[in-house]
Amino acid sequence: MIRGMPPLKCLQTFAAVMETGTFARAAEQLNVTPSAVSHQIRMLEDILGKPLFVRRNRTVQPTEDAVAYANALGESFTRIAVATSRFASEGSVLRLMLHSAPSLATLWLVPRLPSFRTRHPEIDLTLFAGHEPAKLGDDGFMIDIQYNRPVPEACEGLVLCEETVMPLASPSFVAQHRLTRVEDISAVPLIHSVRSVVQWDQWIARHAPHVMLARRGMTFDRAYLGLMAARDGLGLMLESTLQAGGMLAAGELVAPFGPLGVTAVAHRLVYRREDRARPQIEAFVAWITEEMAADRAGSEPPQRVRRAAR
Repeated sequence: MIRGMPPLKCLQTFAAVMETGTFARAAEQLNVTPSAVSHQIRMLEDILGKPLFVRRNRTVQPTEDAVAYANALGESFTRIAVATSRFASEGSVLRLMLHSAPSLATLWLVPRLPSFRTRHPEIDLTLFAGHEPAKLGDDGFMIDIQYNRPVPEACEGLVLCEETVMPLASPSFVAQHRLTRVEDISAVPLIHSVRSVVQWDQWIARHAPHVMLARRGMTFDRAYLGLMAARDGLGLMLESTLQAGGMLAAGELVAPFGPLGVTAVAHRLVYRREDRARPQIEAFVAWITEEMAADRAGSEPPQRVRRAAR
């Protein structure tokens, strides 16, 4: 027993008497005899050192101390009831701790989470984003969506999709610089993403080895920052259609040279093999696989800006 705490049965009996107004009705509520109620109340009065009820014939009247004590206990009983309800309900709730590369989380994952919530209302999802891989299991994380990293030992790795990385810019930037040919790249500022799986020199070596890259430009450590800069007309960016899909669909970005890109595998979903049968992992893997397939089925190759700007 907690030190200074009266027996819980005494407190339950006292609350029942305060609620019903008589020992007899409290006995009925508690499914005990009236004498048992009387015994518990006397025990509580002895512990408190003061009377709680004035007994008159077959009725009882609470003292002022009893009313004040009941009010204080009522708040405590309410907190106990709320805590009990919360912990009792947690057994029926599945929790998924998810970690993701920041740009994919911002540009692709979060806008689609309503679909996951609709399909799986029984799963409470917690999402963290960061460049460094999550410590699966140790920090409570079950799934990590990683960018351009090897699959850790003891883990399963699911390739989300093949990404096409290509030059992208705002329609106004393309019009301002009259970008129509690959050779025009040499005269415009470029946007660099330091973590991109495909860099500008790689793209140039593949598609335009005779072109000299401009030295002017900006550099970002997150794809979504670079894409925002490109959307605002600050330069020509090399990025995947997966991460830029929303801006391409909205017409905020276009591909000035059409679908001229480099295909790469960059994003993988990773989880521990020992966790593969967890229902929340199975649910999320099935959902994201379908979402990626729907994206591929519904997407069209980016067109040149002269088509997109019509």
